[in-house]
Parts: sequence; structure tokens; C-alpha cells
Amino acid sequence: MKLLSILPIVLAASFAAATAQQPQGGRSFEVASIRPGASATAEMIAIRMNADRSMIHYVNVSVRDLIRVAYGVKEFQVSGPESIRNRFDIEAKYPEGATRDNVPEMLQSLLRDRFKLELHRETKEQAVYALVEGKNGPKLKATTIPPSDYPDSPNRRPGTPVRGDIQMLGGPSGLHLTGPAVTMSRLSETLSGFTDKPVVDQTGLSGEYDIDLTFFPENMMLRMGGGPGGPGGAGGPGGPRQGPDGGADTHSEPRVTIFDALQQYGLRLESRRAPLMQLVVDHVEKTPTEN
Repeated sequence: MKLLSILPIVLAASFAAATAQQPQGGRSFEVASIRPGASATAEMIAIRMNADRSMIHYVNVSVRDLIRVAYGVKEFQVSGPESIRNRFDIEAKYPEGATRDNVPEMLQSLLRDRFKLELHRETKEQAVYALVEGKNGPKLKATTIPPSDYPDSPNRRPGTPVRGDIQMLGGPSGLHLTGPAVTMSRLSETLSGFTDKPVVDQTGLSGEYDIDLTFFPENMMLRMGGGPGGPGGAGGPGGPRQGPDGGADTHSEPRVTIFDALQQYGLRLESRRAPLMQLVVDHVEKTPTEN
């Protein structure tokens, strides 16, 4: 069982601004400042990944996330030593002629030069959750956020949600995920952080949808008195919880699981096996070379 450190958690993720395309060429950042971020084991943490016209601004970003963006893979496709969980604050300036589209290849250079990253690829069949349509079909709402609403768009009003972003806020009431213009691939990747197996998009849906989900991840259940078990089963997520006197908590509402929450959109998670490509980190320095 995979226990996730997310309680409490405040995660403001602007991953859409640094789209993970397969890099080409060999550009490098003109200058990059890398400083230690929050502890890898911190339970309350803010994470940001922003890329504008001239720089990236990363806060508390793990080495795993840097690899994910640099090589265009999902988080669960990166494995390696414990040090890939180490977090850093990074500000890096593009060289002349470079744009946000070049961020992945520049991150590859930064990882090689500053972290001495060495890795290889391998494909293995493994257990996954397939995100699929429910028996009555999807009930998703197509986005109303216009394409001009990007972080560096001059037309974007302050406070307007950014297309493709998923913002997460967690606390006693559960984990709240919201985002405009979210693809099913992006949603699957996000959900993988809160399940015991990777979530793979197999919906066949190519649109962009406005998402608003609230649920209790499995580790939240365990910390609040729910025992291990299957989705919705007795003693598992959604089952009885312990009250202040050690008995059953009969006053609070049943915890909504990730499986329950997805039903509102006519989606479900189905256990399957699938071949997945993995990036395996052979070597990475715990501390990058000096700025």
C-alpha cells in the first residue's frame, strides 16, 4: 500500500505552462539559480511550476518533476533513488531565441550539467488503474475558458484560472481538485498521486473539461481512523471511522473516495495491467553543482 504525505497540503500547480514535449536539440539556460526547497518529507508544502516568455520560476519542485517535464513522461514513469524526491527552488533564464517550447530540452541540459543525471529506459507490464467511461457514458462539462487565458497572455485578467491547470487544496474536509480546460490525460496523471497504482487514461476522450472533485485519498482515510480495505468496503475508504472515545464515529458523513467522486462525471477506475515505459535513474547528485 502506498502512503502519500498530503495532510495537510496546499499544492498550487501550474504545470500546464511547462508542457512536457519530447525535447529536441541541445539548448541550455543562459543562467540558472538552484537553491534547496522544502524537505521531501514535508506534509504542508506549496509547489509551483511557472514558465513565462523569458524564464522558468519553480518553487519546491522535486528532481522527479524536473525529469518528468524534461522527458515528457508521467510522474509514475520515473523511478530511482530516494534523492529524486529532493526539492529545489529554480529560476532560470532562456538564452536568446528560446521560448517556453524549449523548456524541456533546457531542463535536460540542466539535469545533466548540474545534477549529473544518468538514466535509461525500460518497459514493464504492471498493475494500473484505467480511467474509463462509466456504463452510462461521460457527464463532463466542456470548458468555457477561452484559449487566450494563459499565464503570460495580455488578455488574462488577474485571478482568472489558467487553462489546463489543476489546483489542489487539502484539509479536514478532504482534497479538493479544481481546474479549467483539463484533459483526461492530465487528470489521470494528477490522480496517480493519490492512488496505490498509476492511473492511465483509457477514456478515448480528447476534449478539455472543467473539473471540480472532492475526495479523501487513501492515506487521509488511514490517518483519520479508516482501516485498509477496498473502495467503499467495510473498514476501508468510506467505511466506519473511529470516534474520540475509540468507538465508531457515527456523527460525521462517510468519506467520499476517489472512486465515488469520479462517478459524478460518469467515469470510473478499473484495475488492469498494461505495459508502461519507465525512466530509471541510475545516478543523480543529491546536491547540484553551485550556481
